[in-house]
Amino acid sequence: MNINRFIFTIEDCLNTLSRFSVASSFVEYCDLRTVIGLDRQDRERRPWLNSPYIAATKRGEYLSVFEVSGAFREMDEASDQTGPGSLESLITSMSDSLNTAYKNSGHKISCVFERDPEMGKEEIEDMVAPQKRSLANTGIQLQDVVDEKVTTLSPWLVRERCWLAIWSGPDLISNSDRTAHDELVRRLAERVPKARFAQSPWQWTLSALKIRHEAFLDNVEQALRHSSDGLILRLLDIHEVGREIRRQTERYSTPRNWQPHLPEDAQPAGYRWTDDESVLHAPSLHLQLFNTQVTTQGNLVQAGGLWHGMVSITLPPQNLQTFNELVRAVPRAVPWRIRMDLMPGGMKALNLKKTLLTYSSFISAVRPMYESVMTLAATDEKEPVCIMTIMASTWGKTREICTRNQAILKSAIEGWGVCGTTTTFGDPRRAWVNTILAASGGSGPVPLYPPLSHAISLFPLNRAGSVWRGKGNLMLHTEDGSAIEVGLASSQQNKHTELAPGDPGLGKSVLINTLSEIQISSAQKNLPFIAYIDKGYSAQGLVQLIRDSLPPERKDEAVGIILSNDPEYTRNLFDVMYGAKKPITPEKNFMSSVLCALCVDTGTGQPCNPGDTRQIINQLIELAFKEYGENNPRLYRASTEELVDSALQDSGLYEKHDATWWARSTWFEVRDMLHNAGYIMAAQRAHYQAMPQLPEVSSMLGHTSLRDVFGTVQRDGSNELLLDYIRRALEQGHNDYPMISGYTRFMINPETRVIAVDLNNVAGDKTPAGRLKTGIMYLLAGQIAGGDFTLPQYRDEVLKQLPREYHEIALKRINQLDQEVKTKVYDELHNARGIDFIWENLDTQEREQRKFAIRTVLSTQYLRDYPESVLKSANTLWLLRYKPEDIPVLRDNFNVPEFMLKRFLKMPEGPAPDGSGVPVLGVFRVKSGTLARILKFTVGPLELWALNSSPKDSALRKTLTNKLGSVRARKILAENFPRGSATSLIEHRAGQHNSDNVIEELASELIRKQGYSL
Repeated sequence: MNINRFIFTIEDCLNTLSRFSVASSFVEYCDLRTVIGLDRQDRERRPWLNSPYIAATKRGEYLSVFEVSGAFREMDEASDQTGPGSLESLITSMSDSLNTAYKNSGHKISCVFERDPEMGKEEIEDMVAPQKRSLANTGIQLQDVVDEKVTTLSPWLVRERCWLAIWSGPDLISNSDRTAHDELVRRLAERVPKARFAQSPWQWTLSALKIRHEAFLDNVEQALRHSSDGLILRLLDIHEVGREIRRQTERYSTPRNWQPHLPEDAQPAGYRWTDDESVLHAPSLHLQLFNTQVTTQGNLVQAGGLWHGMVSITLPPQNLQTFNELVRAVPRAVPWRIRMDLMPGGMKALNLKKTLLTYSSFISAVRPMYESVMTLAATDEKEPVCIMTIMASTWGKTREICTRNQAILKSAIEGWGVCGTTTTFGDPRRAWVNTILAASGGSGPVPLYPPLSHAISLFPLNRAGSVWRGKGNLMLHTEDGSAIEVGLASSQQNKHTELAPGDPGLGKSVLINTLSEIQISSAQKNLPFIAYIDKGYSAQGLVQLIRDSLPPERKDEAVGIILSNDPEYTRNLFDVMYGAKKPITPEKNFMSSVLCALCVDTGTGQPCNPGDTRQIINQLIELAFKEYGENNPRLYRASTEELVDSALQDSGLYEKHDATWWARSTWFEVRDMLHNAGYIMAAQRAHYQAMPQLPEVSSMLGHTSLRDVFGTVQRDGSNELLLDYIRRALEQGHNDYPMISGYTRFMINPETRVIAVDLNNVAGDKTPAGRLKTGIMYLLAGQIAGGDFTLPQYRDEVLKQLPREYHEIALKRINQLDQEVKTKVYDELHNARGIDFIWENLDTQEREQRKFAIRTVLSTQYLRDYPESVLKSANTLWLLRYKPEDIPVLRDNFNVPEFMLKRFLKMPEGPAPDGSGVPVLGVFRVKSGTLARILKFTVGPLELWALNSSPKDSALRKTLTNKLGSVRARKILAENFPRGSATSLIEHRAGQHNSDNVIEELASELIRKQGYSL
């Protein structure tokens, strides 16, 4: 008993001594002093850096920091999986790469990981800030939708960050290099003016250490990237590092644009004191970073308006678990940060203990310790045994909240493979600093001695990553809340081809429409160009949302068109650019594609004699435009176009010529006259009348030039002449597709930028012939909505084809298109399944449009609907659901890990009951690798009700819209059905009530419920 008292007394004395022998000023806890400036080699190797990336400490150590955005793809964490794509393979690769460096002292790696739920709102606010500025510039009233993103996503987002600090100490260089450097510093110090509180880069610049530091940086970076199969890294400059250190000490009071002053930023400030020149230079880094007031109470620290509690691991995990297990163990509402310091020299530190244990190993109580140390010694022969410390911290606005969070964090860490922990520290301030990124070269109080690979396995290596952090315009999140940004049509991808397969009812149309709405919100000056081709009216909600957000004079910038086989919607297949007499290359390609499609054999999905048919069609197009554009242009006849006749009378042009001249005048001449007089709409109508039509083109198959070459060619597998077959096919096309066989009656305002074309009334049935008809309608609708998207790349050809007086109009359109990313969306493409020729045309368009800044979205119900060529070409995949038999396709074409594909299949389909969103398997091929993650896509009720395409919800929305207008209808629906659907209620009432129109009754009930608030 007396011995115990004696021991406790000694412990109390040591505890008191440690508390009062620490640094008196908090600023001294920071080791950073200055930076090592960029040299010519740095600027050549890392041209994107504008500021130094190496900091120097008071002990002469060099520090650089990587931001780890996460892993490209989710890695298999099963311990028995060691192949490519597994976490174990990355750990092994990194351990092998660092093995040599960790055989000797000098380097240190510090991994810092932080999760802060309160900053999740800031993540989404930062992302939508540019969108709000864009909306102000474009005059689009979508602020309520953008604000809703913040309120909807904030509860599900956690700000997650990870950094890797790399330290290189003076021990790495030889004694002669250190001696020479010390002598140089001594001589310089004699001549340099005194600046006690300023940065002195010359004092720490040591080329030999810099070379070794950069070599180690490259080694770590290559090991972690793992041939674009590992982690996403970015080297931070010291401005960014300093901002993050300051933010961790003063979380809520550090401005977002704050950064420390470096020697290159310095401006004179303050008064000069005696012979000290500090006011002329940048203050030392530790004076800038650690200038907050820090107090302690027990083992808690109070700083920056927050209380901080620390937890240190005293015993390592008995059962190694991955870092993701720890993340799942800590409740999402608890903010926390953990720092793991990994240093070489484990066995060197254990040498004394090893020696003592060797002589006392015969004692049974000591024997297990001896065996453990000897096991480590044997391991050290093959793999370095390291020194590791692990410190964690949490915080809260009050002491009670902090204490609660500390207890939760402590419990979670102790359950992470069964660890030992402590929350008692002799110097709480030092313990807190040891959880902060790169501020101190010191480590935690309790050293652990794991082998290198075991230590690396504890690092956060399998977190979700994004190459668009801080640059995206779409916010998604992982299952555990980590915010993931995605940039639509960004420079991170070489092309912009997106596939969006998904069963009906899973939210596929909402997803596609939301992506388009985000592009609209992100526009800089005007609405972006979007061509949406759909079957089933799902795009009409998007168009209505946009039209509601535009002032009355701009409503025509977004239009929804429901095509019909009605003369009102006639669009001549052979229309060419206004002012031209023959087609430019993309127009000719489109005409050829449709004419070849009319010749498709529905049994094979290809035209008969594909090569010969293509040649005949191309020559036929040239003959038609030579005939009607040069040899025998169509003559003008009065009373054909009322608008043209009125314009000729109103302009006085009709009186300028006699009846004989008018009898011989062509539509081209009338067009040019009206154009020069400023009657553009009438001139456009005259232009339409001058174009050849399908019946006239098919009649030219008897032309001598075609008969001489192809007159004896027979259709494959038949005695029928190929020319006769093509004539029959084109004549049948004239009968089946009247909307492409006459003069154009359907005109689109040239100011229109968003066009949604719905094919519901012109699409075919499920037979092969019906699918072919649907495919042809997709090609036609694509030309109507976005046929001019490629014009900027044919600028020279356009100007060569057009008379000079038409250049101004053409150049205006070309310049508009050239400045922005254009979007083409093809939805419900499963209706053209089996018609290979149609898919090949879409694939060809998509490949050619890569260099035209065109984003293409191809959506269907099932992954197997896409041809192999499209799957190989696509670089973005939005998967809402797939079949087990699709796993090989995804694994082989998109390099998605099979274990993740199987896990996604086990997840519930559709929106989550808790409102967290729809599970989406996102795959993004970027320049640096392939990103693949299971993500959550979360949309607010306003957006859901605007974009929802389910039949019952659409009917309810339409009923309310007819009575109240679309804006008010959406608000009422969002208030009463915040999950974005009333389908379950409608179905319940339909089963319970004896009513002929449940939807009409529900709409009336919602209106009555508003009362005077309506």
